[in-house]
Amino acid sequence: MTVSSFELSWDNVDFSDIRALHIRCISQNTPFSMPPVTNAIQYEEFRTAFRREQLFQGATLSFFEEFASRGGLLVNSPFGAYVDHDSKAQLYSKLRENGFDAPKSIMTNDPAAAATFIETIGEAVCKPSAGVGSTRSVTVDEVRNSTDLPQCPVLFQERIHGSTLRVHVVGDTMVLALKIIAPDVDSRTATSGFDHFEMPEAEAARIVAATRFMGLHYAAWDIIAGDDGRYVYLDCNPGPFVMWIGEKNRKFVFRQLARYLVEYASTESLEKAAAKVKTWSEQ
Repeated sequence: MTVSSFELSWDNVDFSDIRALHIRCISQNTPFSMPPVTNAIQYEEFRTAFRREQLFQGATLSFFEEFASRGGLLVNSPFGAYVDHDSKAQLYSKLRENGFDAPKSIMTNDPAAAATFIETIGEAVCKPSAGVGSTRSVTVDEVRNSTDLPQCPVLFQERIHGSTLRVHVVGDTMVLALKIIAPDVDSRTATSGFDHFEMPEAEAARIVAATRFMGLHYAAWDIIAGDDGRYVYLDCNPGPFVMWIGEKNRKFVFRQLARYLVEYASTESLEKAAAKVKTWSEQ
């Protein structure tokens, strides 16, 4: 990597004339902190890898910060954007405090606290606080009798009956809303397809506002359109996986993202980039 007043390059690729980038995500090659180990040799091996990874991540962060400081558009920040995505309890608190509907939740490894929560809300599901583990229904008896729960916190949520949606936003436009067809509470288990969903205009505007509130140019939201009329925000994906939504839908989303990036690269105006996407989405 080279950063100077004249050149911004990575692996001998000159980024000086690049004005807009989309980065889906950056993966850590080691855990974020030193884990417990069993002996001194393992400790030293991990510490060496950990320090090397921290240097690499620091250099990567510096490179993209420099890119942005020169007026480049980064969609989205590969670091800050994932803080909320990987911490559901934090995400829900931020959303509720700013007027967006998020599910009632508790993250705990205390069986008694989990049982009290389920008794209070009446029906619940459980899921990992981060990652791609399955969501499933859970009962009071299950948590009271669990021997695994005390070993690791679990996220418990109110069960919301309705349709699970995958909602894609680019700039200031909700470009695509899909209803996920799946037989169980976890929409990713045995997904059989997608139907287009007619999102009410006011709710589409709120989803765009939520995306901008999260500091994002592009996102895919997991939302439940509740049978009771609520639109409840489950997750915000700053580097969404779109390969599963079908070729036609995938190309449509990427085409809108490309328009946003190309228009910004041509004009260096976020307003014009957002307007470009909005114009094409309305056609």
